[in-house]
Amino acid sequence: MSTARQRWARTPTTPWSVWKYCWIINHKILRALEQASPHARGTLLDVGCGTKGFARCFDGRVERYLGVDLPSSRYLDGAHPDAYARAEALPVKGASVDTVLGLSIMTYMPDPLRTLEEMHRVLKPGGVLLLEFTQMAPLHDEPHDYFRFTRYGATSLLERAGFEPLEFIPIGGLWSRVGHSAIARLNRWNRGPLRILTELPVRALYIMLQLFFEAMDRLFFDPRDVLSHLVVARRRPRGDRARFSGGAST
Repeated sequence: MSTARQRWARTPTTPWSVWKYCWIINHKILRALEQASPHARGTLLDVGCGTKGFARCFDGRVERYLGVDLPSSRYLDGAHPDAYARAEALPVKGASVDTVLGLSIMTYMPDPLRTLEEMHRVLKPGGVLLLEFTQMAPLHDEPHDYFRFTRYGATSLLERAGFEPLEFIPIGGLWSRVGHSAIARLNRWNRGPLRILTELPVRALYIMLQLFFEAMDRLFFDPRDVLSHLVVARRRPRGDRARFSGGAST
């Protein structure tokens, strides 16, 4: 891919960039983050930050925006996070950040409870967690795609890790899931030496398909069939966590 085309492909997704691959998902994430962003404050740590594509959602909300990711992550796309680290072992002092953000990472965690406990460790008392729990998505990045979560499973994990869920924000529905699979097939087709010929027709199909499935998703949305939930949760004080854990084990 040429440098000019790389820059064009990396331009941030907006609510209007329907010609971009995966707009049908990304603009819903943007909308959910806009709804959740008033909870963010102080120093924000983005776990699995990639290119920090959603950082602008927190402009004026947080004082510092830090990101960590794996050095092997294919979502960095040439960007450099503030640190390389696993979500289960964050290179951050305990009780030192005000907000933790995690998008599309929990499916990759072989031990999701351990990941949540680490997020709890780095948050200050009363700190806020903004974490996406995927419920319905195609298999991806094998063999490191492990889990899907209902809102009830997410609640159970969060409470066991010492969090109090405050709000569940749905992201997409069944028709978004179908639309995503349709354009994923187009994306796989739009590769190789013939891309100079297929690029414009595929982008036109992106627009038509994504607008159609977006309309169907709005007309027939069912809150039980969602792609994911963006959960806003608050870190409980240690005493509250201990009481919850003790009660759960009896």
